[in-house]
Amino acid sequence: MWCTCVRNAGSEARKDGAAMGEVIALIRLMPDGVISDKDMNCISEEVKKAVVKPARLGRVEVKQIAFGLRGLDVTVAVPDTEGGLDPLVEKLGKIKNVDNVEVVDVGRI
Repeated sequence: MWCTCVRNAGSEARKDGAAMGEVIALIRLMPDGVISDKDMNCISEEVKKAVVKPARLGRVEVKQIAFGLRGLDVTVAVPDTEGGLDPLVEKLGKIKNVDNVEVVDVGRI
């Protein structure tokens, strides 16, 4: 299962002392067309730079979509707080050569 790569991470504490849950998400980035391996690697490196604490990067994987078109599946864990994934999705959408960012799956851990 794709979520095992970040499942064992510790959770943070809320202000009231209770443990804060986490959300794990699969995010798919689609480039603006068929791009070279070099450009796909550049997108992958930019993703790694964009995911900063308190979010944690689980996996970045190139997925064949259709007819040479490839996407990048990114697995991340973020604290279960208001706004959650929105800032990260917005940041990923600003990466050069990325046309679309879609949250494919979300679950709580």
